[in-house]
Amino acid sequence: MKPTKILLVSLCLVAGSSAALACGSDRPVLSTEKDDGRKIGLFISASQIEATPEWSPEDGEPPLSISTAYRLVQDWGAQEYARYDSVEVEDLRLSPYGCSRVSDRWYYVIDLAPVIDGNKLWGSGNWAAVLMDGTVIGPREF
Repeated sequence: MKPTKILLVSLCLVAGSSAALACGSDRPVLSTEKDDGRKIGLFISASQIEATPEWSPEDGEPPLSISTAYRLVQDWGAQEYARYDSVEVEDLRLSPYGCSRVSDRWYYVIDLAPVIDGNKLWGSGNWAAVLMDGTVIGPREF
């Protein structure tokens, strides 16, 4: 399957789940609960997303390329997951910002897998958001 078709499939899947996304910085756009009961989430404030370029899939390619988002999260991951040997990208998808007062703003959600001694570690909450202006936002506890 060509990368464009993969991107379009991802857009369709994510667009259907956009109602679950929060509006503003007080609620996460994505969250999970760790085995120990701690909740972590990705928080993108309205002001952060409003500072990014407007875009919709009908406009053509996103303002920030997939390869640039990938590189940015790899650089960020090397710092954030420094105690591991490396960190690998497991999934990369586009998500619309789900707030009716802020339209045509999208961001990448990137699922990560830390690697130690050649083994990928699986766990919840290993993701980051990359905004269309290149800002990388990691998860935080709430």
